[in-house]
Amino acid sequence: MRYKCTVQYDGTLFHGFQTQPNLRTVQEEIEKVLYIITKDNIKIQAAGRTDTGVHSLGQVFHFDSSITMGEWNMQNALNSRLPKDIYISKVEHVDKTFHARYSAKKKEYHYIIDIGEYNPLYHNYRYYVKHQLDINKMIDASLCFIGEHDFKAFTKNHNLINTTRIIDNIIFIQNDNIIIIKFIGNGFLHNMIRIIVAMLIEVGRGRKTKEELIEILEGKDRTRAPKTAPPNGLYLINICYNI
Repeated sequence: MRYKCTVQYDGTLFHGFQTQPNLRTVQEEIEKVLYIITKDNIKIQAAGRTDTGVHSLGQVFHFDSSITMGEWNMQNALNSRLPKDIYISKVEHVDKTFHARYSAKKKEYHYIIDIGEYNPLYHNYRYYVKHQLDINKMIDASLCFIGEHDFKAFTKNHNLINTTRIIDNIIFIQNDNIIIIKFIGNGFLHNMIRIIVAMLIEVGRGRKTKEELIEILEGKDRTRAPKTAPPNGLYLINICYNI
């Protein structure tokens, strides 16, 4: 039986999603619970990785088990044993052709910026920017990233052979002091969204122009886009499998 699970987590106390030696990760916590339920060393397959401090409302993973349980029963069995910063919001039975990563068509991430007064209660869940931002310049500059591009200059991983990705849309929503930037695309490189956000903030501060971002994108030189926005403002919102 193959199970597809949608999982939410507060990334504050995790060293990312993927298992790492001697570090607390989301994958490790889930697999420990699956062992309790199934008495089998199950390895889950996720739609993608998230870094230390990044949150999720819609991460997806799948796993196979010889144990057959109802969807609600599996969801309840997992949630009753998982730590409180992880929650399985949905469990579905799927056929063996489904793969959490390779079947994914689109991914949606949100980045939250707060330009208001600092509040320590929200420190882990948004990026506080002290500077005034020209959001109209940021919106205009973001247009250069839409479409299919080689994002070599906007990733931390320099070993990838294929750094071309498609961004379908970048949407800005401002509500008082909160700015939410929505990214929708077929996939995103390591740190790609956080680097783009950092450079858009530079445009909003008047320290970079849209033309300079285009030059950086086309030049594929990571040293010209050195900044990375912090992980606590980033949320994996949704994985789309059907278009």
